[in-house]
Amino acid sequence: MIKNCIFILFVLFFSACSLKFDGSFWKSPNDDMKNEINHIIKLMKENDLENLNKRYLNKDFGFYQVRYNKEKSLIIEKSDFLDEIDRFVKPFDIQSKEVQFNCSYDLDLNYGWNEEGVFVLRKDIKYLKNYEVNKKEEQKFIKHIINNSYEVVTLSQMIFYITKYEDKIYIVLIDNARTDCRK
Repeated sequence: MIKNCIFILFVLFFSACSLKFDGSFWKSPNDDMKNEINHIIKLMKENDLENLNKRYLNKDFGFYQVRYNKEKSLIIEKSDFLDEIDRFVKPFDIQSKEVQFNCSYDLDLNYGWNEEGVFVLRKDIKYLKNYEVNKKEEQKFIKHIINNSYEVVTLSQMIFYITKYEDKIYIVLIDNARTDCRK
């Protein structure tokens, strides 16, 4: 009996040690992340592209934009700096929940987001899973942002992803595809 108990404890100990504890399962951002998101939204509202570029874009990798072209094919473009931004972003309390965009053509009665606010969720960036680059450092960066980013949805049609990389918060992707009703 004692041998069985010791064996069970031994197995439990080693199986517990073999588990990978990863913080990426947390769906909602911490207070520091929320403060950074509020600062990004403030800079967008002020159309302060200089500070957005300087503080929130990675100087080595820039950011990515996704959209659909005229043929409704998904296009991924890499950019080094923001040259325009949606200024009609309203500050709201940040909520951590999924929201849906409605492409209603019925007199635009139901067109838009199903709720008002700023919504942030931990989400994988599926757009970049098959995106190929040649540089090892950029491959490492993309691998990191695919699995460690937050999607930020604003009341306007602005959707962007942020991630923490090397202890800094970066805007890594602007999603113009999710609200494109032509798809």
